[in-house]
Amino acid sequence: MNSKRFLRRTLALLLALVLLVSLPSLGALAEDDALIPGEEMLVNGDFSAPLKFQLYKESGGQAALSIVDGELQVDVSKIGRVAHAIQPYYDGFKLVQGVEYTLSFDTRSTLPRDFFMRIQLNGGDYHAYFEQMISATEEMQHFSFSFVMEEPSDPAPRLCVNMGYVDTMAEAGLEPGDIAPHQVFFDNVSLCVKDASGAAADSADADAVGIRLNQVGYLPDAAKTAVFADLEAESFAVVDAASGEVVLESSLSAPCENAYAGETDRVADFSALTEPGVYKLLGSDGTESPVFTVGEQVYDELLREALRMLYLQRCGTALDAEHAGIYAHPVCHSELALVYGTDQRIDVSGGWHDAGDYGRYVVPGTKAAADLLLSCELQPALLDDVGIPESGDGVDDRLQEARYELDWLLKMQAESGGVYHKVTCRSFPGFVKPQEETDELVVCPISNTATADFAAVLALGARLFSASGSPELAAAAEDYVQAAERAWAYVNAHAGDPGFTNPEEIVTGEYPDSKAGDERFWAAAELARTTGKSEYTKAASRLLSVGKVTAELGWMEMGGYGLYALLADPQLAADDTLRIRAAALLRGAVQNAAAVIASHPYAVNRTDSYEWGSNMGVANDGVVLLLGASLLGDEALRADAARQLDYLLGENATGYCFVSGFGTKSPEHPHHRPSAAFGAAVHGMLAGGPDNALEDPFAVNVLADRAPAKCYADSDQSYSTNEVCIYWNSPLILLLCGLTAD
Repeated sequence: MNSKRFLRRTLALLLALVLLVSLPSLGALAEDDALIPGEEMLVNGDFSAPLKFQLYKESGGQAALSIVDGELQVDVSKIGRVAHAIQPYYDGFKLVQGVEYTLSFDTRSTLPRDFFMRIQLNGGDYHAYFEQMISATEEMQHFSFSFVMEEPSDPAPRLCVNMGYVDTMAEAGLEPGDIAPHQVFFDNVSLCVKDASGAAADSADADAVGIRLNQVGYLPDAAKTAVFADLEAESFAVVDAASGEVVLESSLSAPCENAYAGETDRVADFSALTEPGVYKLLGSDGTESPVFTVGEQVYDELLREALRMLYLQRCGTALDAEHAGIYAHPVCHSELALVYGTDQRIDVSGGWHDAGDYGRYVVPGTKAAADLLLSCELQPALLDDVGIPESGDGVDDRLQEARYELDWLLKMQAESGGVYHKVTCRSFPGFVKPQEETDELVVCPISNTATADFAAVLALGARLFSASGSPELAAAAEDYVQAAERAWAYVNAHAGDPGFTNPEEIVTGEYPDSKAGDERFWAAAELARTTGKSEYTKAASRLLSVGKVTAELGWMEMGGYGLYALLADPQLAADDTLRIRAAALLRGAVQNAAAVIASHPYAVNRTDSYEWGSNMGVANDGVVLLLGASLLGDEALRADAARQLDYLLGENATGYCFVSGFGTKSPEHPHHRPSAAFGAAVHGMLAGGPDNALEDPFAVNVLADRAPAKCYADSDQSYSTNEVCIYWNSPLILLLCGLTAD
């Protein structure tokens, strides 16, 4: 068998060489990317080497992959409930528009059955570029199909076999349980270029070099910088965007090799520009920057849209056209949800959809709500014109939007006081509208991290609601304190419980965290501040001394919120032991961040590592720096905090303003189901940003050769770089409020 395959591939290569000589040009492709007819695009399709295929399972599908006697063997034990419940797949190739391909393979099955062979978009609606129903028998059969890639080139498609519960099984009257365990075998899987004469040209990166700056703009008295990336300019001018009048001229800094971005940078400092107006930078080499604004209200619209994003993520309610525009939809996810492992069903309607999917998760939801609440402390000026149904009633929209999440959290608390970790369907939906995800909702088990975070944010909410001047919010605060104290009692009685892991058959976001010490510390600090009870102050002191508390503000490390609660309260800060230890942790964090920022052309606390959700990390860094400025009395940190916002809004190595709908170049294809389903990106969403761990197939295919700071793709297939989340928007909101506070 292997000798035949070798002969076949040798002949294909010879044919390719002949055609390569005879063909004039292969479309408009660059020479290095020229496609050769007969060229094999898959690796190890004969299964003579380690396995390249992987296996996706959901909806009850159970199977395993292995190589047996030079064939791929799929051991199917449970067929699942949908066609893609079992999906062997292969990533790591590219389809070029206008090219004709040949897909061929051999297959057999110990149980005669049908399955779908597909090459598909690996994201969005996962539609097929090629699909064929295959009827496998016990005898090995050879199949060969040709197809032309009619759609725009896809740098990261997926070859897959949907071999779960397919339509023909249902048509034959078979239920999933009727399908006996069996094995399906594959060999000689090949995807070759057949005819490349119609190949479309690759689109070039139009922004490989350029002037990177905050594309939204600057407050008049703020520091203002821009990075000139791989440009020949040695000086620059600031010009009025309308008249072209030069208002400022200066030299650029000396060139700096930026290995993290793979470029040579010069920095322009135009902080002397304070006059409100609309401007652009002009390099001495003729390069122009995006247009930007200087003004006192430069961030007003951005803040409102970032807040309105949370309203558009509301679950369990109808969004009307007056407030939601094209994203209006009827009630979604309002049915009773099954408590996992029981036959109990409960009402957990409400809250915010977490991210690009429609799951609702307590741990990140509490972070998002906390940021929204704290923004009212950092910027107490009334904000009542966001454009949500509650706007214009004299109560701050931030408090009322936070209440929508907090009231949902109350529904997630069990009678024991513990809090369920999340409610989702068993798997992620396609890119459908919210009301179109109709699979059964499942409430997943209680976790300590969810319960402690719940206690903390309900205590925080109760404190702010009591002081809001709204009788309605004040009444809700009483329920919040009682629920928070019940949660505190539960988490302390179950301190040794393991961290949350997804139950069997649940493949939605896990948010795992086995260490709840930082969440318990935050809860103790907030309860101490809200109730004034000494038992919580003592608990906070003990947890701060023995726990591994940091000043971070991420969903996994929540200690920074506890430090703020302690240091911002005069009575708690009067405790020398608490204050000294808390201040030392915060001071260490801001000093470390400031040191990295000072050495970085883009002034961020990142070097060669950009994590999943790095933009959340940058926003969080900005908030921590602001807290350092206010709580430690180091006002120089405010300028560093502002640079984090500049990065998010365009002064970064990608040239993107990472907030959709703002700036000259912003994400248009976020990994966000409503944006895809309604046909336009929601404005005001902060994208995840560079992630050089390459944690999705699109990133692996497209970004593998990029410098760490440039590992970002504006594609809905790249969920590790271009998804959006409520808890990525929330620190952006908090940072904006802190920077614009009087």
